[in-house]
Amino acid sequence: MPKWIITAAMLDATPPTLRTIENFEGNESEALTKFRDIVSSYARDVTKVTRREVYKYSELQYFVRILGRMKQVEYIMQLAELVVDTDDSSLPNSLE
Repeated sequence: MPKWIITAAMLDATPPTLRTIENFEGNESEALTKFRDIVSSYARDVTKVTRREVYKYSELQYFVRILGRMKQVEYIMQLAELVVDTDDSSLPNSLE
């Protein structure tokens, strides 16, 4: 079963911060569904969300702007599939 990761890069932080939101296993359809659910609900740095804007770069990457009562934050959220793992014999050891 493929392994996936969802990350959020907080653009307003200095320096910018990349967070792992979730690691999980599933097929591509399950991964895309989970990713869309997280993009639609993630608001770790904002209390009382008043507005959410989501811009689509691709099925695997979104720009998310969240406005709260006291502040606004922006994220680049991404979904990625594990394709190289030196500890997993079912995956290659490099991208070559």
